[in-house]
Amino acid sequence: MSELSISLPVADRSYRLVIDKDHEELFRKAAKLIDKRMKEYSGSYAYKDKQDLLAMVALEYATGYLQYDRNRSDRE
Repeated sequence: MSELSISLPVADRSYRLVIDKDHEELFRKAAKLIDKRMKEYSGSYAYKDKQDLLAMVALEYATGYLQYDRNRSDRE
């Protein structure tokens, strides 16, 4: 597999990553999704800075992952 160096903007910051070339689209979509959810939260909730919005997005996706994992374990 070949590696690729990319720069992803998240919350108005640029992050340099080295990823598998086959995963580039996945990472770019994830970064856009994070920014989209942050924008949605900013319109609905009071916040002091972008870290508050990032925390809300992280909680949303972490709880979603844990629920998915629990459901998957229950089926096995």
